[in-house]
Amino acid sequence: MIMRSSFEEVLTLQQSWTSENTEEMHRRGMLIRNEIPKVIRHHRNSRPGTDGDTEALEVAGSDGAGRKTIIPWVRIFSPARSPSATRGWYLVYLFGASGKSLYLSLIQGTAKWGNGSLVSRPADELSRRAEWARGVLAAEITDSPLVKQISLDTTAQLGRGYELGNVVAFRYARGHLPADDVLLRDLNFMERLLEILHGALDSALSIPGEPAPEVSDATIASRNIARARVDGPRFRLSAAERIAIERRAVQLASAHLISQGFAVRDVGATHSYDLDVTRSDSRLFVEVKGTTTDGAEIVLTAAEVELHKKEYPHNALIVVTNIALDSTSVPPVAIGGTLYMIRPWEVSEAALRPISYRYSLDQHDRGRPS
Repeated sequence: MIMRSSFEEVLTLQQSWTSENTEEMHRRGMLIRNEIPKVIRHHRNSRPGTDGDTEALEVAGSDGAGRKTIIPWVRIFSPARSPSATRGWYLVYLFGASGKSLYLSLIQGTAKWGNGSLVSRPADELSRRAEWARGVLAAEITDSPLVKQISLDTTAQLGRGYELGNVVAFRYARGHLPADDVLLRDLNFMERLLEILHGALDSALSIPGEPAPEVSDATIASRNIARARVDGPRFRLSAAERIAIERRAVQLASAHLISQGFAVRDVGATHSYDLDVTRSDSRLFVEVKGTTTDGAEIVLTAAEVELHKKEYPHNALIVVTNIALDSTSVPPVAIGGTLYMIRPWEVSEAALRPISYRYSLDQHDRGRPS
């Protein structure tokens, strides 16, 4: 009963918590950083079929860097998908501040990259992401004893972040922890949920709080080209899916403009804008973007930006959001969508964010090696 006894010991030590490295906190650190991860690794390595795991998971524990944290944890994670406890989705054992409860949680990191640095995700965004994940896992978790809400018995910001990030969790009460075989069975089940969620993250066209597929794909393409990689992250949209979304957006945009009395000509194949629109003696240069998400971001080429800066105020941007995509059809079929129009469209420098640059080496001496 090594696992249960170790968990029980940590919960007991929680009652003696202090930020200082006392004898009790030193012992807690040994359990969290060394002994419990070692037991979990041994279980995972000795489990039948481990050699065939599609994605290697690692185990690490933390009881605070320097000063001792009130909520120690041991997490099981994919290094590629969750490089830190603030990012990605992973499993984690969370020990409540009072020592009354232990949770095995499928959780999300509470931070994301924004403008070159990590920023905290808003509470409502974390809630929407957790609901999305529960929807993905609905068939697996409906009849399980998992809880959606966890309480770590602390008002500390870190504890609140864990509570908001929780998707589903097993709760174990101090003094009533199950035997090791049950604890390990629960861990196996949660690893299966994490695997399902990872698959959904790879294929989903709309994930709350994540970039739209077209934005993500543009970023991936830029990185892969810059690094000369052919084995980089996979695109979320196929070429056929992108075409279907683009055509649906242009279709709705054209219908909207025609209903406003404009004559519409589709010039997207040959020009740096999509629709050439005229009415009486006026002319509009219209950019059209389609997305399966709520359209918080779009991708623009350098040529598109330059053209719309030049043609303002005789221009417009139409974005068609929440397009539904049926990828089972051949070719894929896009339906629905909500249209909004910005006219005139003044391209805001503050809203532009470069994905990549082209850099000329002509100013450098390339004739000799350094």
